[in-house]
Amino acid sequence: MSDSPAPAESPQSPEEGAGPTGGGDPTAAALAEALSAEHAAVYGFEFVGGAAGDETRRERASAAAYEHKAMRDTLHAAAVERDIDPPPALASYSLPEGRSGTDMDEFAAGLEETTMSAYLWLSSSPDTDLRITAARVLQEATVRSLVWGAGLDPLPGFGES
Repeated sequence: MSDSPAPAESPQSPEEGAGPTGGGDPTAAALAEALSAEHAAVYGFEFVGGAAGDETRRERASAAAYEHKAMRDTLHAAAVERDIDPPPALASYSLPEGRSGTDMDEFAAGLEETTMSAYLWLSSSPDTDLRITAARVLQEATVRSLVWGAGLDPLPGFGES
């Protein structure tokens, strides 16, 4: 098992039309990637909520799972509204090998970092509603990652420079 909470595929640039259902439409590809990241986050936070050894982590993970489920549903509806075939959730995602508090914190922060990367891509969409949603969720995911112990990057979602 890997410590990486990444969705099924690595995101590619919008110009390449990557993503599960992106074709040549960068907005569709970015929306699909964000939805895939939300599927992975829901799965991962549900795991942390059940596997964490202390009540504080379990409660924090449950709250994060709830927020990610809401965004997953919002993105699914946005995809359907735009006639984009929303990618389904995978049967399983990578989970951390360890079960210590540090392992759970690092895994949860990684889930948020994956989410930030996907929303950063979506924030470049010409669709104003999606851009606003992406900017808001990018901010929320950044704050959640800090709560899980991640460092603050100068440009959240861009990865390490």
